[in-house]
Amino acid sequence: MKTALLLILASFILLPSSAAIAKEDCLSCHGQQGMPGYVNLKKLQQTKHGKFACTDCHVKISGYPHGKVSSVNCNSCHGTGTRGAQTKQAQAFKLSVHGKALESGNPKAPKCQTCHGSHYIFNSSDKRSTAQREKIPALCSRCHPAEFKAYSSSIHGTEFIQNKNPGSATCFDCHQEHFTPNTRDEQWKLNLIRTCGNCHSNEIETYRKTYHGKVTQLGYTTMAKCSDCHGYHTIQQVKAAGSQLSEQNILATCQKCHPAATTGFTKFYAHPQEHNRDKYPLIYYPLVFMTLLLIGVFAFFFTHTLLWIYRALRERLQKKKGA
Repeated sequence: MKTALLLILASFILLPSSAAIAKEDCLSCHGQQGMPGYVNLKKLQQTKHGKFACTDCHVKISGYPHGKVSSVNCNSCHGTGTRGAQTKQAQAFKLSVHGKALESGNPKAPKCQTCHGSHYIFNSSDKRSTAQREKIPALCSRCHPAEFKAYSSSIHGTEFIQNKNPGSATCFDCHQEHFTPNTRDEQWKLNLIRTCGNCHSNEIETYRKTYHGKVTQLGYTTMAKCSDCHGYHTIQQVKAAGSQLSEQNILATCQKCHPAATTGFTKFYAHPQEHNRDKYPLIYYPLVFMTLLLIGVFAFFFTHTLLWIYRALRERLQKKKGA
């Protein structure tokens, strides 16, 4: 076996460096288990890149044996104006907080390979993909362990990880997969309200009726948003002891924006439902009263106007007869 390998290596050395390298040539070394950079050919052929030659990605390799292999630049195919697909995703990543960190030379910044893998790249809907939805929290936890720990114990994380509820929110639902914004970005904070509303339609509808909701809809971020009250990664059910809105925590939550707030301040209806008589009687009954009052006023003046017109017409007809 060793003799065969030596012969293969010797033949590689004798070949000119500019010669085209076939995938089979690369796999004569990297197709052997235990070899650094081992690649499973059968699995590779099933991937999105399985039909390409190794040097389509490893463009700097023109001969073998070769030295250190530099990181593959996915943008050479997937960038704007290039031959690859997914150019929108590549452009979005470039503008994201991850892409900007990578461009600035941050060694800890994630690359395409960090999420999608190097050789075994599958569609994100494929269970073999490293970016498949069920694997997203664990994937993000590699760089964000503290956030993952908080998320895991939240209502979203418990539903998604433990209860296997695919409809529960994951990292990408809030932070986006490619165009990951800086969490200090003002526009993202406003967009996050709409993101919450994608799953919590009733809550976003009632929130928009409040002073908080109306002001944020005008574009002001200083007003209370969903995350200011419910939290970010540690979101719990409202009645849970750990919730920012639980009976023991709600006052402290309100005091973040309203330092002088008292217990009575916490009675504010953040999600009023004016048609819910049992839960919001102080809203329901005034609404009913004002609605009936409005209808009564319009009905009275409408009737009054009709009678006035009738009387005016009758008097005019009488004058014509007496003339």
